[in-house]
Amino acid sequence: MPQSELKILRDKVDSIDGEVVELLAKRFEVTAQIGKLKARESLSPVDPNREADQIKRYQHLAASKGLNPEVLVNVFRVIIDDVVRRHRET
Repeated sequence: MPQSELKILRDKVDSIDGEVVELLAKRFEVTAQIGKLKARESLSPVDPNREADQIKRYQHLAASKGLNPEVLVNVFRVIIDDVVRRHRET
């Protein structure tokens, strides 16, 4: 593969990574609002039913896009765990 073609593809990956980071920042903004609401309403920072539903949803989304469901669930597990940690701190 010519070096210029490799650079073009890597630049595309970098751009997509930037978009992913932007979306994650938006997601964390919304989950911060959820954490404040839960704290205000004295709700548990963890909702096992919601998490189970989300895991199923991630598996379905991954499969529908030809991705490895286990990998996608692992990515979101890290995100969810951080959200729960932040909610506990609220």
